[in-house]
Amino acid sequence: MLNVVSANYDLNSGAKTSVQNFGNSGALTNQFAGRVGAQYQFKLNIMGYVMFSRGFKPGGFSANITQQASQLKPFKAEQVLTYEGGFKTMFFNRHLRFNAAGFYYDYRDQQLLGTILVPPYGVLGGYVNAPRSNIYGAEFDMEAHPFHGLVLTQNFGYQNGSYSQFQSLNRSATTAQFAATGVWSPVNTNYNGYNMGLANLTLSGAATYSWSMFHDYKMTFDVDYNYRGAQTQPQHIGDGGIYRAPDYFLVNSFLTFAAPKQHWSVTVYGQNLADRRYWLSGGTQATFYGVMPGLPRFVGAKMNVTY
Repeated sequence: MLNVVSANYDLNSGAKTSVQNFGNSGALTNQFAGRVGAQYQFKLNIMGYVMFSRGFKPGGFSANITQQASQLKPFKAEQVLTYEGGFKTMFFNRHLRFNAAGFYYDYRDQQLLGTILVPPYGVLGGYVNAPRSNIYGAEFDMEAHPFHGLVLTQNFGYQNGSYSQFQSLNRSATTAQFAATGVWSPVNTNYNGYNMGLANLTLSGAATYSWSMFHDYKMTFDVDYNYRGAQTQPQHIGDGGIYRAPDYFLVNSFLTFAAPKQHWSVTVYGQNLADRRYWLSGGTQATFYGVMPGLPRFVGAKMNVTY
C-alpha cells in the first residue's frame, strides 16, 4: 500500500501553494514459479535435456519525480513461460567440451521502461507492460585444450524478440504534435509485430597459455575479446539513429607472473586495447537524450598475495 502526499511551492516566494493527496494504490502480486525437466544420457560423453519453467517479477510503481497521480499507476507483474532444450558433450579424452541450447520465452505483461505523458511536463520515462511478447534464440559454448598449457574458449549467443500485443505512447509523435499544436495529448502506436531491437548477436572468446619457469614460478598470458551487436533502447521501439546503440568489439589481455608455492602473483593488464569508442545504453531525461559510454583503453597492474 502506498500513500503519497505532494506539496507544491511558488518558485518566486517559496511559499506552499497547495497540497494534493494522491490517494492509495496497490500492486498486489500473487504468483508461483517452478521448473520441470528431463535429461537423457545418449552416450557416456553426450547428454541431452529439455526444460520447462515458469517465472515472474512483481509489479510496482514508477514513482520518480512524482507530480501527478497518473504517475503512480502501478504496472503489473511480469510472467514468463520458458522452453529450453540442448545437449552437453565431451570429446577427445576431455580435451574438447561443446554445449549448445535453444530457447523460447513466452511473456505475459512484460515490464519495460517505456514512455508516459504527464501534462504539462511532457513525455517522461516510466515502466509499462507489454501484454504479449516473446524472445527466442540459441547459444553455445566451447572449451578446448589442444596441448598442455593452452586453453581456448568460445561463446556464441543469438536472440530475437518481438511484441505480439502491445500498444503504447509514441514518444516522437507525441513530442512532434506538441511542437505543432502547443498542447500535450497522447499519440499511441500499435506495436504488434514490432521487433524489440535486442542485440541479436553476442560473442566472446579467449586464448590462455600457461607455462612453468625456474620450476617454482609460472607465467600466464591471455588474449580475450567480446562483441555485442547493435540494440535499440526500449523507450524508442522501431527508431534508429541515435536511439540505436551501435555494435562494438573489444580486445583485452593480461600477463601474470606467479609464485604458487610462495602464494603471490603480479599481473599487468590492458582493457579495450584498441581504444574503441562505444556506449552501453541511453535514455531521455526531460528534453535531451544521453548515453552511457563504455570504458576507454585502460592499462594497469596489480599484485595479489594469499596466506
